[in-house]
Amino acid sequence: MLAYSLLRSLNCCVALCVAVPQLLRPRGGCISVPGQPSPNTRPLTLGAVPSPPWAEGTGRGAGSHPRSLPTDLCPPMAGPNRTVVTDFLLVGFPSRRDLSLLLFSLALPIVLLGLAGNLGLAVLIRAERSLHTPMYYFFSHLALLDLCSCCAVGPVMLWGLLAGWATLPGPACALQMFLFATAGDAECCLLAAMAYDRYAAVCRPLHYQAAVPPRLCRGLVLGSYAAGAASAAVHSGLAFRLPFCRSRALDHFFCDIPPVLELACADTSLNQALLLAICGAIQSVTLLAILASYGLILGAVGRAGLRRAAPTCGSHLAAVAVLYGTLIFMYLRPEGSYATQADKMAAAFYTVVIPTLNPAIYSLRNADVKGALARRLLGGCRVWGG
Repeated sequence: MLAYSLLRSLNCCVALCVAVPQLLRPRGGCISVPGQPSPNTRPLTLGAVPSPPWAEGTGRGAGSHPRSLPTDLCPPMAGPNRTVVTDFLLVGFPSRRDLSLLLFSLALPIVLLGLAGNLGLAVLIRAERSLHTPMYYFFSHLALLDLCSCCAVGPVMLWGLLAGWATLPGPACALQMFLFATAGDAECCLLAAMAYDRYAAVCRPLHYQAAVPPRLCRGLVLGSYAAGAASAAVHSGLAFRLPFCRSRALDHFFCDIPPVLELACADTSLNQALLLAICGAIQSVTLLAILASYGLILGAVGRAGLRRAAPTCGSHLAAVAVLYGTLIFMYLRPEGSYATQADKMAAAFYTVVIPTLNPAIYSLRNADVKGALARRLLGGCRVWGG
């Protein structure tokens, strides 16, 4: 009951925040949400806060969601014939309360594990001198990128699963899109740098330090961040220069690029072309670099040598397959082929599951990381059986 009271108070505050600009703007020119009457033909209402589904005599089913969405989803007027979106309403959450709580109970530990695992791995590599090698240097920055992705999407998604919807101001939505896109594109570039590191370690072990000097490592990491930030700045900057006059209801659980473009009331062909061109170039070039590195490894050591190198290269290949498969499905498709439910499932896998799996893929199968963790936590006791 306490949680419901807090939710009821929050809904009232949100409804008032929505109502004040609506009362001050002139009527007319607003495009209503499909399935709802125009606000010009009905009085302004705030959307009543429903009774809790567990209360008796409410007439609501036990499985319904106690969400309270603002009934007027049209944005404030910016001119006589055009409206402007000041905030975004994320409504891509289940409408059934029981399903929403089930997903929350599954997502909460996954997000917390992702945050703790990536932060712990980055701190451990920084603190343990035995892990100050190029491979673990790249691992630490990969963990920081996954941490950025978790922090940008996880809290908003969890709140939306609890409340049934979430509101983000326009600048916050743009920042979330920028951080998420930066982490995704930079991770592709970083995986390509890690593939070169594996090539140098397997094919040139005697000259490994000369092939991957610290200055080159820093340059590859900075280049990855710069490429990701530049790509994200282009997509988010162009997306939020568009007029959003259809609705502010976003059928997603975070501000991803394709769902935001669907709300625009202007031509988005340039945005779609740049999305395919820039993301396609980054993913294609980095994937070719990864395949070339492993092709050289296979040609130098053969299948038997590749099997011996599997503990080192297998984790990297697994992360590459999962990440690139999801990214290609999400972004490298024609404009008319996006499916909302499939995209939300792929986005949830990319934003929540992959950042949680990466620390386990790269650390739990690695004897150096397990040994360093044992020394830090248990004073060097041999607890890993090796």
